[in-house]
Amino acid sequence: MRLNLFICRILSETIVILKESGATSNLWISFTQGNRQAFTSIYSTYVSVLYEYGMRILNNEDQVRDCIHDLFVKLWLNHKNIGPTDNIRYYLIGAIRNTIFSYKAKEDRMKTEDFKDPDDFLMDFDAESDHIKKEEESAQSTKIRDALNQLTGRQKEIIYLKYFEEMEYEQISVLMNISVKGAYKLSARALDALKIVLDMDSAMVVFMVLKYKSHLF
Repeated sequence: MRLNLFICRILSETIVILKESGATSNLWISFTQGNRQAFTSIYSTYVSVLYEYGMRILNNEDQVRDCIHDLFVKLWLNHKNIGPTDNIRYYLIGAIRNTIFSYKAKEDRMKTEDFKDPDDFLMDFDAESDHIKKEEESAQSTKIRDALNQLTGRQKEIIYLKYFEEMEYEQISVLMNISVKGAYKLSARALDALKIVLDMDSAMVVFMVLKYKSHLF
């Protein structure tokens, strides 16, 4: 029954995504043509997403805000030379990732090469998170949180990108600088690890992760 509801949910979300993709493409085109309202709308819509992801890498609020500021200044100054995209969220996450790497390299605190180690990715599923405080955690939510916290940094990042940011493996492979096949394998290893900890099959693991996502965000 749960799996049937899960499938129905995915189908309904797919329909919504298809309807919204045209609108986001038009918004991006308007921005590249110099429309300030479109630019402001993009910022307002995605700034929280970029902040969440940036904090996984830097874990410093001021630095993350600086990087987001630098990114959007650069986007506006170069808007005439920016190509089209049908996925603004993916484009901006990739852009903030590169901006953060460049920022850290310039600060001489960490060389760009150091970021090749995905275990630097932070993803502490804290029960005291403001997002989780909105409602009392169920026993299942606590269980999935504890399981996620046992993953490696690489495994956490791919779970975050795949199930929290809902990216395709092709997109993830570009962001994480690995092959598509490598992305599939890394995701499979992460799910296998969760299967062992949670003592359930892959389908239920995915269902639980998505359910936990609603509690976190």
